[in-house]
Amino acid sequence: MPKGIMLTPEQQTQRREEIVAIALRLIDENGFQKTSMREIAEMANMGKSSLYDFFKTKDEIIVYAVEQEIISAAQEIQKIASDGSSSPEQRLRKIMFRHHEHTRQNQNSLMWLNAEITHLNEEYQKRLHTVRHAYQDIVQSVIEDGITSGIFRKTDTVLTARLLINSTLSIIFTSRPSSDLETMLEETIRIFLRGIMA
Repeated sequence: MPKGIMLTPEQQTQRREEIVAIALRLIDENGFQKTSMREIAEMANMGKSSLYDFFKTKDEIIVYAVEQEIISAAQEIQKIASDGSSSPEQRLRKIMFRHHEHTRQNQNSLMWLNAEITHLNEEYQKRLHTVRHAYQDIVQSVIEDGITSGIFRKTDTVLTARLLINSTLSIIFTSRPSSDLETMLEETIRIFLRGIMA
């Protein structure tokens, strides 16, 4: 909390979000390496020491941002996964379309995550693994529902969930698109659910 200023927990959270938004904009414009904590503090109209009261490093800012993005997305797909009026296949399709949209909206921070996660300190890695695994568990639960109901064949549900989630990355970050993103996603889901056997 900034020195000499008493902020409520709500105000602290709001200030954190403001700092993150500024940092992400600067990083998007200038790149991660060329963005400094001093620049972030200046754009946030605060001293560098006050910024350190909220975040110690740029890594921590990005980790917090990605963490919040994944938590928000997990809450959304949990609602889909809990919809008992839809079949497991329908729920899985809805989740993949929402996952695809989430990845598109946050592709810069997700690219940073995939490139840097192994270089982060252990605490940050643990935080990110925790939210990613929680997200993956939701997808896995829908696959398990499908197996239980006989819609999907018995398979390694942990691996299946991971492959399905990561298939979206191949669509969005490809340098050789075969069609528009929505069409490629639709075909990816069809291949995933039906295979490529004639």
